[in-house]
Amino acid sequence: MKKRVVAVMLIAVMTTLLAVGCGEKNSNQKEENSTKTEDTQKELEKITVTEPVRGILWAPVYAAKELGYFEEEGLDVDITAIKSDIPSAPVMAGEAQIGLWGPEMVCKLVQDGQDIQLFYTCTDKYPYSFFLAKDIKSVADLKGTAVNAARSGGSPRAYVRSILRNAGLNADGDVTYVNMDNSAVLAALESGEIKATYASPELRAQLIDAGYEPTIDIYKPEVHKEIIGSETYEMYICYAKKSYIDENPETIQHFVNACYKAAQYLDKSSVDDIVKTLQEPFKEMSNLEQIVKECKDNEIWSPDGLFTDDGVKAINNMAIEAGLITEPVDRSALINETFVKKAAGQK
Repeated sequence: MKKRVVAVMLIAVMTTLLAVGCGEKNSNQKEENSTKTEDTQKELEKITVTEPVRGILWAPVYAAKELGYFEEEGLDVDITAIKSDIPSAPVMAGEAQIGLWGPEMVCKLVQDGQDIQLFYTCTDKYPYSFFLAKDIKSVADLKGTAVNAARSGGSPRAYVRSILRNAGLNADGDVTYVNMDNSAVLAALESGEIKATYASPELRAQLIDAGYEPTIDIYKPEVHKEIIGSETYEMYICYAKKSYIDENPETIQHFVNACYKAAQYLDKSSVDDIVKTLQEPFKEMSNLEQIVKECKDNEIWSPDGLFTDDGVKAINNMAIEAGLITEPVDRSALINETFVKKAAGQK
Protein backbone atom coordinates (compact mmCIF):
# COMPACT_ATOMS: atom_id res chain seq x y z
CA MET A 1 0.00 0.00 0.00
CA LYS A 2 2.83 2.33 0.95
CA LYS A 3 4.59 1.60 -2.35
CA ARG A 4 1.44 2.61 -4.24
CA VAL A 5 1.18 5.87 -2.29
CA VAL A 6 4.83 6.68 -2.96
CA ALA A 7 4.39 5.93 -6.67
CA VAL A 8 1.34 8.17 -6.90
CA MET A 9 3.19 10.95 -5.11
CA LEU A 10 6.17 10.62 -7.47
CA ILE A 11 3.88 10.81 -10.50
CA ALA A 12 2.18 13.91 -9.10
CA VAL A 13 5.53 15.60 -8.46
CA MET A 14 6.83 14.76 -11.95
CA THR A 15 3.60 16.01 -13.53
CA THR A 16 3.86 19.28 -11.64
CA LEU A 17 7.49 19.75 -12.62
CA LEU A 18 6.70 18.94 -16.23
CA ALA A 19 3.81 21.42 -16.26
CA VAL A 20 5.98 24.11 -14.72
CA GLY A 21 8.71 23.41 -17.26
CA CYS A 22 6.29 23.58 -20.18
CA GLY A 23 4.78 26.72 -18.74
CA GLU A 24 8.19 28.33 -18.50
CA LYS A 25 9.00 27.17 -22.03
CA ASN A 26 5.74 28.56 -23.43
CA SER A 27 6.22 31.77 -21.50
CA ASN A 28 9.79 32.09 -22.73
CA GLN A 29 8.67 31.36 -26.28
CA LYS A 30 5.97 34.05 -26.07
CA GLU A 31 8.49 36.53 -24.71
CA GLU A 32 10.91 35.58 -27.49
CA ASN A 33 8.23 36.01 -30.17
CA SER A 34 7.18 39.31 -28.61
CA THR A 35 10.79 40.48 -28.63
CA LYS A 36 11.13 39.48 -32.29
CA THR A 37 7.98 41.43 -33.16
CA GLU A 38 9.23 44.49 -31.31
CA ASP A 39 12.62 44.17 -32.99
CA THR A 40 10.92 43.95 -36.40
CA GLN A 41 8.92 47.08 -35.66
CA LYS A 42 12.04 48.87 -34.48
CA GLU A 43 13.77 47.98 -37.73
CA LEU A 44 11.23 49.99 -39.78
CA GLU A 45 12.51 53.48 -40.56
CA LYS A 46 9.82 56.02 -39.79
CA ILE A 47 9.40 58.83 -42.34
CA THR A 48 6.78 61.52 -42.75
CA VAL A 49 5.26 62.38 -46.12
CA THR A 50 3.31 65.64 -46.43
CA GLU A 51 0.50 66.33 -48.88
CA PRO A 52 -1.29 69.62 -49.64
CA VAL A 53 -4.57 67.70 -49.96
CA ARG A 54 -5.70 64.08 -50.15
CA GLY A 55 -5.67 63.43 -53.90
CA ILE A 56 -6.38 60.30 -55.94
CA LEU A 57 -3.68 61.28 -58.44
CA TRP A 58 -0.98 60.38 -55.87
CA ALA A 59 -2.49 56.87 -55.83
CA PRO A 60 0.86 55.02 -56.13
CA VAL A 61 1.89 56.45 -52.75
CA TYR A 62 -1.39 55.58 -51.03
CA ALA A 63 -1.49 52.13 -52.64
CA ALA A 64 2.10 51.45 -51.54
CA LYS A 65 1.03 52.12 -47.96
CA GLU A 66 -2.22 50.13 -48.13
CA LEU A 67 -0.58 47.12 -49.82
CA GLY A 68 2.28 46.98 -47.32
CA TYR A 69 4.97 47.76 -49.89
CA PHE A 70 6.56 50.43 -47.69
CA GLU A 71 6.89 47.93 -44.85
CA GLU A 72 8.41 45.41 -47.25
CA GLU A 73 11.02 48.08 -48.00
CA GLY A 74 11.67 48.66 -44.31
CA LEU A 75 9.73 51.92 -44.01
CA ASP A 76 6.99 53.08 -41.65
CA VAL A 77 5.36 55.89 -43.67
CA ASP A 78 3.00 58.47 -42.19
CA ILE A 79 1.11 60.63 -44.73
CA THR A 80 0.02 63.98 -43.29
CA ALA A 81 -2.03 66.76 -44.93
CA ILE A 82 -0.61 70.30 -44.59
CA LYS A 83 -3.31 72.96 -44.71
CA SER A 84 -1.12 75.86 -45.79
CA ASP A 85 -0.29 78.03 -48.78
CA ILE A 86 3.26 76.70 -48.41
CA PRO A 87 2.88 72.90 -48.22
CA SER A 88 6.62 72.46 -48.75
CA ALA A 89 7.46 74.18 -45.43
CA PRO A 90 7.70 71.00 -43.27
CA VAL A 91 9.98 69.31 -45.79
CA MET A 92 12.21 72.35 -46.18
CA ALA A 93 12.38 72.71 -42.38
CA GLY A 94 13.39 69.06 -41.94
CA GLU A 95 10.18 68.19 -40.07
CA ALA A 96 9.12 65.84 -42.88
CA GLN A 97 11.29 63.86 -45.26
CA ILE A 98 9.20 63.69 -48.46
CA GLY A 99 6.46 65.86 -49.95
CA LEU A 100 3.71 65.43 -52.53
CA TRP A 101 3.08 68.46 -54.73
CA GLY A 102 3.06 69.83 -58.29
CA PRO A 103 6.29 70.41 -60.25
CA GLU A 104 5.74 74.06 -61.20
CA MET A 105 6.41 75.47 -57.73
CA VAL A 106 9.43 73.19 -57.41
CA CYS A 107 10.73 74.78 -60.63
CA LYS A 108 10.50 78.15 -58.91
CA LEU A 109 12.26 76.96 -55.77
CA VAL A 110 15.05 75.36 -57.79
CA GLN A 111 15.50 78.54 -59.84
CA ASP A 112 15.59 80.50 -56.57
CA GLY A 113 18.47 78.31 -55.40
CA GLN A 114 16.48 76.34 -52.82
CA ASP A 115 17.55 72.92 -51.55
CA ILE A 116 14.85 70.85 -53.31
CA GLN A 117 14.49 68.23 -56.06
CA LEU A 118 11.89 65.96 -57.68
CA PHE A 119 12.55 62.22 -57.77
CA TYR A 120 9.29 60.44 -58.74
CA THR A 121 6.06 61.15 -60.66
CA CYS A 122 2.72 59.51 -59.89
CA THR A 123 1.04 60.73 -63.09
CA ASP A 124 1.88 60.96 -66.79
CA LYS A 125 -0.88 63.28 -68.03
CA TYR A 126 -2.18 66.73 -67.24
CA PRO A 127 -5.37 65.88 -65.31
CA TYR A 128 -7.61 68.97 -65.52
CA SER A 129 -10.58 69.50 -67.83
CA PHE A 130 -12.53 72.75 -68.31
CA PHE A 131 -16.30 73.20 -67.90
CA LEU A 132 -18.66 76.03 -68.78
CA ALA A 133 -21.92 76.92 -67.02
CA LYS A 134 -24.96 75.63 -68.88
CA ASP A 135 -25.96 79.11 -70.08
CA ILE A 136 -22.50 79.83 -71.59
CA LYS A 137 -22.10 78.66 -75.18
CA SER A 138 -18.36 79.15 -75.71
CA VAL A 139 -15.16 80.18 -73.92
CA ALA A 140 -15.30 83.53 -75.76
CA ASP A 141 -18.59 84.27 -73.94
CA LEU A 142 -16.79 84.31 -70.57
CA LYS A 143 -15.77 87.96 -70.94
CA GLY A 144 -16.87 89.88 -67.84
CA THR A 145 -17.62 86.76 -65.77
CA ALA A 146 -16.01 84.95 -62.82
CA VAL A 147 -14.01 81.74 -63.42
CA ASN A 148 -12.78 79.22 -60.87
CA ALA A 149 -9.05 78.93 -61.59
CA ALA A 150 -7.34 78.08 -58.28
CA ARG A 151 -4.77 80.38 -56.75
CA SER A 152 -2.50 82.79 -58.61
CA GLY A 153 0.81 81.30 -59.66
CA GLY A 154 -0.45 77.73 -59.79
CA SER A 155 -0.65 75.33 -62.72
CA PRO A 156 -4.49 75.37 -62.90
CA ARG A 157 -4.43 79.17 -63.24
CA ALA A 158 -1.88 78.95 -66.05
CA TYR A 159 -3.99 76.26 -67.72
CA VAL A 160 -7.15 78.40 -67.59
CA ARG A 161 -5.24 81.42 -68.89
CA SER A 162 -4.08 79.37 -71.89
CA ILE A 163 -7.66 78.33 -72.66
CA LEU A 164 -8.87 81.95 -72.48
CA ARG A 165 -6.08 83.19 -74.75
CA ASN A 166 -6.76 80.44 -77.26
CA ALA A 167 -10.34 81.74 -77.41
CA GLY A 168 -9.17 85.29 -78.13
CA LEU A 169 -9.74 86.72 -74.65
CA ASN A 170 -7.37 88.88 -72.61
CA ALA A 171 -6.32 86.51 -69.83
CA ASP A 172 -5.30 89.44 -67.61
CA GLY A 173 -8.45 91.51 -67.73
CA ASP A 174 -11.45 89.89 -69.38
CA VAL A 175 -12.45 87.62 -66.46
CA THR A 176 -12.31 87.61 -62.67
CA TYR A 177 -10.45 84.64 -61.21
CA VAL A 178 -11.67 82.96 -58.02
CA ASN A 179 -10.27 80.09 -55.97
CA MET A 180 -12.86 77.57 -54.72
CA ASP A 181 -12.79 74.20 -53.00
CA ASN A 182 -14.15 71.37 -55.14
CA SER A 183 -17.07 70.99 -52.75
CA ALA A 184 -18.34 74.51 -53.57
CA VAL A 185 -17.94 74.53 -57.35
CA LEU A 186 -21.13 72.75 -58.45
CA ALA A 187 -23.35 75.02 -56.36
CA ALA A 188 -21.47 78.09 -57.65
CA LEU A 189 -22.07 77.03 -61.26
CA GLU A 190 -25.75 76.36 -60.58
CA SER A 191 -26.23 79.75 -58.90
CA GLY A 192 -24.30 81.69 -61.55
CA GLU A 193 -21.63 82.81 -59.08
CA ILE A 194 -19.05 81.44 -61.53
CA LYS A 195 -19.46 80.72 -65.23
CA ALA A 196 -16.61 78.26 -65.75
CA THR A 197 -14.19 76.09 -63.84
CA TYR A 198 -11.17 73.87 -64.24
CA ALA A 199 -11.86 70.36 -62.91
CA SER A 200 -9.69 67.65 -61.35
CA PRO A 201 -10.80 64.04 -61.94
CA GLU A 202 -12.83 64.13 -58.70
CA LEU A 203 -14.68 67.33 -59.66
CA ARG A 204 -14.98 66.25 -63.29
CA ALA A 205 -16.91 63.15 -62.22
CA GLN A 206 -19.28 65.23 -60.07
CA LEU A 207 -19.94 67.73 -62.86
CA ILE A 208 -20.63 65.03 -65.45
CA ASP A 209 -23.04 63.34 -63.02
CA ALA A 210 -24.81 66.71 -62.69
CA GLY A 211 -25.30 66.98 -66.47
CA TYR A 212 -22.32 69.14 -67.46
CA GLU A 213 -20.13 68.33 -70.46
CA PRO A 214 -16.40 69.16 -70.56
CA THR A 215 -15.73 72.03 -72.97
CA ILE A 216 -12.01 71.26 -72.96
CA ASP A 217 -11.65 67.50 -72.47
CA ILE A 218 -8.01 67.06 -71.51
CA TYR A 219 -8.42 63.27 -71.67
CA LYS A 220 -8.42 63.48 -75.47
CA PRO A 221 -4.80 63.12 -76.61
CA GLU A 222 -5.14 65.74 -79.37
CA VAL A 223 -6.60 68.27 -76.90
CA HIS A 224 -3.87 67.50 -74.36
CA LYS A 225 -1.18 68.18 -76.92
CA GLU A 226 -2.87 71.34 -78.21
CA ILE A 227 -3.35 72.93 -74.78
CA ILE A 228 -0.31 71.55 -72.93
CA GLY A 229 2.08 71.31 -75.88
CA SER A 230 2.98 67.71 -75.08
CA GLU A 231 1.40 64.26 -74.90
CA THR A 232 2.78 63.91 -71.36
CA TYR A 233 2.88 66.09 -68.27
CA GLU A 234 4.26 64.69 -65.01
CA MET A 235 2.21 66.74 -62.57
CA TYR A 236 1.63 64.83 -59.31
CA ILE A 237 5.15 64.32 -58.05
CA CYS A 238 7.25 63.40 -55.01
CA TYR A 239 10.04 65.70 -53.85
CA ALA A 240 12.52 66.13 -51.00
CA LYS A 241 15.36 68.37 -49.99
CA LYS A 242 18.26 67.71 -52.35
CA SER A 243 20.60 67.44 -49.38
CA TYR A 244 18.31 64.79 -47.81
CA ILE A 245 18.28 62.81 -51.07
CA ASP A 246 22.08 62.97 -51.31
CA GLU A 247 22.55 62.00 -47.65
CA ASN A 248 19.86 59.27 -47.53
CA PRO A 249 19.94 57.50 -50.91
CA GLU A 250 18.90 54.14 -49.44
CA THR A 251 15.77 55.61 -47.85
CA ILE A 252 14.75 57.33 -51.09
CA GLN A 253 15.43 54.13 -53.05
CA HIS A 254 13.24 52.10 -50.68
CA PHE A 255 10.46 54.69 -51.00
CA VAL A 256 10.67 54.70 -54.80
CA ASN A 257 10.80 50.89 -54.95
CA ALA A 258 7.53 50.72 -53.01
CA CYS A 259 5.86 53.37 -55.19
CA TYR A 260 7.06 51.62 -58.33
CA LYS A 261 5.55 48.31 -57.19
CA ALA A 262 2.30 50.11 -56.39
CA ALA A 263 2.31 51.83 -59.80
CA GLN A 264 2.71 48.45 -61.47
CA TYR A 265 -0.17 47.14 -59.37
CA LEU A 266 -2.40 50.05 -60.44
CA ASP A 267 -1.45 49.50 -64.06
CA LYS A 268 -2.25 45.78 -64.06
CA SER A 269 -5.15 45.49 -61.62
CA SER A 270 -8.89 45.80 -62.19
CA VAL A 271 -10.92 48.82 -61.18
CA ASP A 272 -12.71 46.76 -58.50
CA ASP A 273 -9.44 45.63 -56.92
CA ILE A 274 -8.00 49.16 -56.95
CA VAL A 275 -11.16 50.55 -55.35
CA LYS A 276 -10.87 47.99 -52.54
CA THR A 277 -7.22 48.92 -52.02
CA LEU A 278 -7.88 52.66 -51.92
CA GLN A 279 -11.15 52.47 -50.00
CA GLU A 280 -9.64 53.41 -46.63
CA PRO A 281 -7.62 56.52 -47.59
CA PHE A 282 -10.52 57.72 -49.79
CA LYS A 283 -13.47 56.56 -47.69
CA GLU A 284 -15.12 59.99 -47.94
CA MET A 285 -15.11 59.88 -51.75
CA SER A 286 -18.58 58.73 -52.83
CA ASN A 287 -17.67 58.25 -56.50
CA LEU A 288 -14.33 56.49 -56.02
CA GLU A 289 -15.12 53.72 -58.52
CA GLN A 290 -15.96 56.22 -61.28
CA ILE A 291 -12.79 58.23 -60.64
CA VAL A 292 -10.55 55.16 -60.57
CA LYS A 293 -12.11 54.00 -63.85
CA GLU A 294 -11.42 57.38 -65.49
CA CYS A 295 -7.80 57.35 -64.30
CA LYS A 296 -7.37 53.80 -65.59
CA ASP A 297 -9.15 54.32 -68.91
CA ASN A 298 -7.20 57.50 -69.69
CA GLU A 299 -3.82 56.26 -68.40
CA ILE A 300 -3.44 59.17 -65.97
CA TRP A 301 -1.30 57.29 -63.43
CA SER A 302 2.31 56.69 -64.38
CA PRO A 303 3.19 52.97 -64.51
CA ASP A 304 6.89 53.59 -63.84
CA GLY A 305 7.46 57.01 -62.23
CA LEU A 306 9.71 58.20 -65.06
CA PHE A 307 9.77 61.71 -66.57
CA THR A 308 9.78 62.42 -70.33
CA ASP A 309 11.72 65.15 -72.11
CA ASP A 310 8.53 66.61 -73.58
CA GLY A 311 6.85 66.49 -70.20
CA VAL A 312 9.68 68.38 -68.50
CA LYS A 313 9.63 70.96 -71.27
CA ALA A 314 5.85 71.39 -70.84
CA ILE A 315 6.28 71.75 -67.06
CA ASN A 316 8.81 74.53 -67.58
CA ASN A 317 6.52 76.25 -70.08
CA MET A 318 3.60 76.07 -67.65
CA ALA A 319 5.75 77.49 -64.82
CA ILE A 320 6.86 80.35 -67.09
CA GLU A 321 3.24 80.98 -68.13
CA ALA A 322 2.24 81.10 -64.45
CA GLY A 323 4.94 83.68 -63.77
CA LEU A 324 6.84 81.39 -61.42
CA ILE A 325 10.10 81.28 -63.38
CA THR A 326 11.69 83.42 -66.07
CA GLU A 327 13.51 80.70 -68.00
CA PRO A 328 13.45 76.88 -68.15
CA VAL A 329 15.07 74.99 -65.27
CA ASP A 330 17.67 72.45 -66.29
CA ARG A 331 16.35 68.89 -66.09
CA SER A 332 19.30 67.60 -64.06
CA ALA A 333 18.83 70.35 -61.48
CA LEU A 334 15.06 69.75 -61.28
CA ILE A 335 14.93 65.94 -61.20
CA ASN A 336 17.04 63.15 -59.70
CA GLU A 337 16.12 60.14 -61.83
CA THR A 338 18.66 57.73 -60.33
CA PHE A 339 16.20 55.99 -58.03
CA VAL A 340 13.27 55.55 -60.38
CA LYS A 341 15.54 54.24 -63.14
CA LYS A 342 16.98 51.69 -60.73
CA ALA A 343 13.47 50.66 -59.60
CA ALA A 344 12.44 50.30 -63.25
CA GLY A 345 15.49 48.18 -64.00
CA GLN A 346 17.30 50.81 -66.04
CA LYS A 347 20.95 51.71 -65.66
